[in-house]
Amino acid sequence: MTWSRKPVADYLVTLLGQATAGSVKIHPSPPEIVNGPCVVVSRPVSVRYKVVSFCQDEATLPLVLVSGIEQEESLDSLKGAVIAAIAADPTLGGTVAQATPTEERGWRNLTGAGGTQLLLVELILTVWM
Repeated sequence: MTWSRKPVADYLVTLLGQATAGSVKIHPSPPEIVNGPCVVVSRPVSVRYKVVSFCQDEATLPLVLVSGIEQEESLDSLKGAVIAAIAADPTLGGTVAQATPTEERGWRNLTGAGGTQLLLVELILTVWM
């Protein structure tokens, strides 16, 4: 396999939509406007070719989890649901050899257009494809 973002993002939309019972918007790519609660399948931070094996690439793919600024507990719950869903299906329906949540980082407050205040965290997936 070689790295391809689209099948990973498409499957994550389905998987995470089911894991959150449709109560959270799952974006397959960074949208122009973000409203919480949601999960954004971001663009890879890095892709290393043929490092896992002769034919496997490794990608570092952030999932950006978003909620209201005063909803840290619900954001933690969302993070737990995302981690559990990926752990239950680490091949992402056969689209990858393995996807593993390996890090959380970048907790931050963000004030958007119109004064909307959001809380964000990145959940980093290490993906072998």
